[in-house]
Amino acid sequence: MEDQRPEPVILGQGVNSNRNTANGTASHLCGSLLNIVFPLFCWVVPLILYSTNSDEDPILKHHLAQSLNASITFSLALLVHTVLMLVCIGFITAVAHWIMYLLWSVNANNALKAGEKFDYPFSINFVNP
Repeated sequence: MEDQRPEPVILGQGVNSNRNTANGTASHLCGSLLNIVFPLFCWVVPLILYSTNSDEDPILKHHLAQSLNASITFSLALLVHTVLMLVCIGFITAVAHWIMYLLWSVNANNALKAGEKFDYPFSINFVNP
């Protein structure tokens, strides 16, 4: 009797290596990290990346649209945080919101690399994927 050989294990099988994910990564991370330098214009880079890469892969298009929606939503929320800052609690809410946005963008980037869709929580859909 001959023993059957087990199936080979391929490392990185869950990682989506076929897709060009650099634009999606740039969109997710620039949208969240540019809030430190240009808080109200953090949506510009995701808008440029969405408009130049929207006809490629449907999952990449979905991620670019979600990143743009989250960036626009966060810019609008910063206006609310500014009003709250006048009441002396806005700084705390702005920092908490930014930390959550940064964590969501890292989760979205991980989902993009795995080839899965990701929707940002609490974001308004201005652009449909």
